[in-house]
Amino acid sequence: MKILFRFIFHFTRVLGLLAFFMLFIYIILAQLLTNFVISTPYFHIYAAIIFGIAFVIFAGLYSWYVIQPMFYLISWIKGLSQGNLERPYKKTYMPYLKKVMPKWLRKTTPYFEELESHVEKLAHTLEQNQKLQQQLDQSKKEWLSGVSHDLKTPLSYLKAYSSLLLSSDYKWSEEEKSNSLKIIYEKSLHIESLIDDMNLLFQSENGDLIVSLKDVDIIDFIENIVIDMANSPLAEGYNLSFETNIYSLHMKIDKKLMNRALSNLILNALVHNPPGTNISIRISYNEHLNIYIKDNGIGMDEDTLEHLFEKYYRNSKFNRSHSSGLGMSIAQSFIVSQQGKISVKSKINEGTLIKISLQDTNN
Repeated sequence: MKILFRFIFHFTRVLGLLAFFMLFIYIILAQLLTNFVISTPYFHIYAAIIFGIAFVIFAGLYSWYVIQPMFYLISWIKGLSQGNLERPYKKTYMPYLKKVMPKWLRKTTPYFEELESHVEKLAHTLEQNQKLQQQLDQSKKEWLSGVSHDLKTPLSYLKAYSSLLLSSDYKWSEEEKSNSLKIIYEKSLHIESLIDDMNLLFQSENGDLIVSLKDVDIIDFIENIVIDMANSPLAEGYNLSFETNIYSLHMKIDKKLMNRALSNLILNALVHNPPGTNISIRISYNEHLNIYIKDNGIGMDEDTLEHLFEKYYRNSKFNRSHSSGLGMSIAQSFIVSQQGKISVKSKINEGTLIKISLQDTNN
């Protein structure tokens, strides 16, 4: 609208100048025809014809000068709509017209240049989005390849150990049976985790994820999650601890999603750190419920921290035998969906601290 008003104002000024210019020509012609040409009844007709020709030439040149950038922008926008993000070649049909025109007459072009600037920003944004989508597609392709490999590995364990246990050629001791069944159980959990992550991802991306809030004693809820994780075979050799300065607090949360989020975060601390690592889960309350998950493990570098919550990100530097590459992204998504916040601090060889802040829904 701003550009339209500017254009109308400028065009009105041009028409005023044109009228003055035509009047000037008319006066000059009148003097010339009166002084040097025998008076004729067709004087006014000749003058009107010359006046009209001059007007048409001036109006045509100026209109083309004004409309040419518009045609250029239309062709550019059409290209963008067809997926062509490259700027079209800017052809100038009248390169000398702009030079001979007065400076203030050239101010029509800057109005289109403002519009051109917006189209250029749009093209740049579309190009950036296209690059991001290509990166995401590449990450997704690599992730699917990794998950395919990760599914084959535990399945090969299941197949090998189950076939050995079923074999009648060897008499297994109770300890050997127990160890084999333990490995089968661990690999089954890994497969289940991968499938759950993929299901949750597809639900989240398709907008099918439903958040069902229910009143829960959040302290008991978190403590039970820690107990379950501590009793998991994956936690063998690790030191898990739980502490809190508040012993009961009722909040409205989605139990399933919050359980998944906290389990993923604790599992992440287990699978990416060596046995003997201390992992503490601490709760404090100060207007918000704060949950801290801290370990003294190997820590993370800046690159890993930067991409930690990205979907499909899997850092090859760290152990990924139980990682789908979606756990942290899913945890963040579930926490944010319940009006929570999550942040991570980490240093190599010093450990990692994850802070989750949940809004007290009762207040």
